[in-house]
Amino acid sequence: MPEARLSVRVDKDIKQRAENVFNELGLTMSSGINLYLNRVVAQRGIPFPLMQIPQDKRHSDMGLRKQIEELRAQRTIELRIKGMLDRGVAVALFDDQLNRPYLQYPDGRRTYDIDE
Repeated sequence: MPEARLSVRVDKDIKQRAENVFNELGLTMSSGINLYLNRVVAQRGIPFPLMQIPQDKRHSDMGLRKQIEELRAQRTIELRIKGMLDRGVAVALFDDQLNRPYLQYPDGRRTYDIDE
């Protein structure tokens, strides 16, 4: 696959903080940005909810650590669900839009008729 160079201007402090996060995750800046761009393409949109972050949380290391932990937990859950589906096991999930549980089958079917 041919590669292309991407050049963007970012705040120096944000760049350093992002680099620190990527390092904690065992990633380089380049691999982290590539992961992000791949998620944008796969989801056909921004891969996280956009929301206002209160000013006092923006610069909080605790807030950043919590976000990292939440992303790791979310990724772990996604990998476990994928693993179960790959093994042919149906997985019980929850549809936020319909506000109801369903079974997701390996072939992509969903069944909403679950005894609650």
